[in-house]
Amino acid sequence: MIRRLPEALCRLLSRLAGARVGRRELYLLIAAMALGLALRVAYVLVTQDHVLAGDEPEYDTQARFFADGRLYWSTTPYGDPHPSVWKAPGYPTWVGTLYWLLGPGALRVLLVQTLLGPLTIFLTWLLARRLLGMRVALAVLPIAALYPNMWQWEARLYPEALALPLALVVFLVVLDRPPTPRLAILTGGLMAALLLVRPTSGFIFAGIAVAWWVAAGWRRSLALTAAALAVAALLIAPWTLRNARVTDAFVPISIQDAALSGTFNDDAANDPVYPWAWRSRVRRDEDIFRSPRGDDEFRDALQERAFDYIADHPSALPKAFFWNGLSRTWDVRRPGRALDEVRFEGRTDEVAAVGLAIYYVLLVAALVGLWRLRRRRELVLPVLAMALAASVVFTVAAATRYRLPLEPLIVILACAALPQLVPGPGRR
Repeated sequence: MIRRLPEALCRLLSRLAGARVGRRELYLLIAAMALGLALRVAYVLVTQDHVLAGDEPEYDTQARFFADGRLYWSTTPYGDPHPSVWKAPGYPTWVGTLYWLLGPGALRVLLVQTLLGPLTIFLTWLLARRLLGMRVALAVLPIAALYPNMWQWEARLYPEALALPLALVVFLVVLDRPPTPRLAILTGGLMAALLLVRPTSGFIFAGIAVAWWVAAGWRRSLALTAAALAVAALLIAPWTLRNARVTDAFVPISIQDAALSGTFNDDAANDPVYPWAWRSRVRRDEDIFRSPRGDDEFRDALQERAFDYIADHPSALPKAFFWNGLSRTWDVRRPGRALDEVRFEGRTDEVAAVGLAIYYVLLVAALVGLWRLRRRRELVLPVLAMALAASVVFTVAAATRYRLPLEPLIVILACAALPQLVPGPGRR
């Protein structure tokens, strides 16, 4: 039985990859997954005393309420416990369930979360294998296992731990596949799950639409994209109805869409060091934070002031697009500025610096890889569409971690830049 296990696994992987997978490739895949898991566990244990930072305290608070039977409660922003629409429900459900099963405490959750690392490595390998073949997939493995920008948030209380494998599944379902009604339904379901974990992931729909347009023409792609959107909206609707019961207002997923107030204000516009960088509180909105109100009223007040600011300062949009959508999303900036985010997010300076250095190499190589694959329209055009859509979405707020769902594609394209791995432009 044990002797036949490798053969059975090779057959399974061959079906998933759409090509024969041999024992050598299987063993290299397992080794990369084991290496990635060991690295993630070691990082969690070494940094287990880190102070919760960024969004982590909010997820810890909601998880403690969850474990006590008060689902999706929070004390943000005024300190009073209440049913909240502050965050999307996916990650609080994950952390809250683990708190309920294992007891409260971030360390237990993070150790469980490290198990998602091997899954991410496997899905990255599978995506590269399906798109570009064995040699690129094998080159991807050590990077997927070791590259900090693909695993740092698995080792912290951040929804990216769930969003990354979910996004990889979406890419596997959509890229380089002929679209069908059944595929559109599946895609809509996956995107609903992804949006309920990380609402900003909506930019992936741009890649879906373009991938299906290349594969099936604009009429069929338009119909199937609309179907996927409808399925996603239908599956999100129960949560939206819950929000309506809690707030007596229309809040599709969460009030995180009020974040634009942290970018479109005089404080961000006039900062000489960090122009248009998002901030959690600004002088203009202090009265909103001092005067308690419901979550929906809090959201409406912040959004109204942000939209008023944009109306009064039309140049704010292109400026924020440059500084956030381009510079901060893609880290095309002074390295020190990118590393300034690290402590706010609860990461480690040294590991983040290594990740940034590797990223710069990968980004240049990925651009070369895109050029070498320029005849592969079914791959290149959806990637470009998602990159542009991400820049537009993250004009509101941007940082290194926001581009996380696209990090595996950067790694895959970077490996495709190596001439010995891809025989020539436009060829598998």
